[in-house]
Amino acid sequence: MKKLIYSFLILALPTFSLAGDTDFSYDKSSLISEFSQLDKVAAYVDETNVSYTELSNSPVFEGNIELTNAIAVKPNLKFEDVDWGAFAWGFCCWPIGIFTVILKDDVDKNSKNSFFAGIASATIATTVSYIAVYVIAIASYSGF
Repeated sequence: MKKLIYSFLILALPTFSLAGDTDFSYDKSSLISEFSQLDKVAAYVDETNVSYTELSNSPVFEGNIELTNAIAVKPNLKFEDVDWGAFAWGFCCWPIGIFTVILKDDVDKNSKNSFFAGIASATIATTVSYIAVYVIAIASYSGF
């Protein structure tokens, strides 16, 4: 357990050292122009108390803003979309997978989702196996 905690701290240490960096800057005028459509939608919803269905059918926003509900329509990652190479990096060796999958610019979203699915699968498999070993050890020690 100590090795796991120390490994996590060593991997997280660069993140903590960069947390105090104050070189963040932004252009307020470009942000205002980027969010102008969102402000238009928010003002319209506040004035009329309209639902999503009515808003998507409204002629006010037709052609001006794209209203989609993609999360409710389809799942994020289907079995056919899994990039098995990225999944294997997440399942077997996630620290190296961070550099080979996540930090590469030419990797698509499905590969990144597959990588995280691999990490989640490895975590679940490890947790189940640790619990099984613990239960077996307790059962054999107590004489069941």
